Order: sequence, then C-alpha cells, then structure tokens
Amino acid sequence: MFAHNTYFVLAVNSYLNTMGVAVSSIVLLYATISEIRDKQVAAMQEQRAQEDHQHVVEMHQLVLENMDFQHEEVERLKQILANIHGVTIPRTRLPHGADTDLQALHKRGRERFERK
Repeated sequence: MFAHNTYFVLAVNSYLNTMGVAVSSIVLLYATISEIRDKQVAAMQEQRAQEDHQHVVEMHQLVLENMDFQHEEVERLKQILANIHGVTIPRTRLPHGADTDLQALHKRGRERFERK
C-alpha cells in the first residue's frame, strides 16, 4: 500500500526514530534525576546517623559524669557518717573508669568515626 509513497514511509520512519530518541532521552533524564535524589537521601541519612551517634555519645558522657557526681556525694556522706561515729571508711572507686574510649568499643573500630 505504501510501496509507491516513499516520502510518506521515510517521514513516518524519521518521526518514529525521533520519538524513540526523545523517549529514551526522557527515560535517561528521569533515571539520572532519581539517582541524584537517591544519593542525596543517602548522604542525608548518613549525616543524620552521624549526628544521632554523636548525640548518643554525648548523652552517655553526661550519664558517666552524673554517676561520678553521685558517687562523690555518697562518698562525702559516708565520710561524714564515719567522722560522727569515729571510724574510718576507705574510699571506693567507680568501676566504669572515666577513661573509657567509647569509639574504640565500636566493632568497626576508630576509623568508623573519622571524617572522609
């Protein structure tokens, strides 16, 4: 039917080729945008995880400082009671130790916390 209408066949073929390239370009553009968005989301999640971890470490440090303070208060009270009764009581130490390296406790080690 279109054997004698070469111009029409070539025009339709050209149109289809152009539309195929346009559709492929649009698909590639959306894939690129999606990949960029995924990278941004991953970067934000990593930043949030780092901030959350830092917060947990700071809160843990506050807990340790509070335990030290409470321990000192109890020790003072024990010394006051010992002075009242005329006896001596040895001071006790907290078992946790103030020099605990929290980053070293992580299973992947210190390099987990270094900025890249």
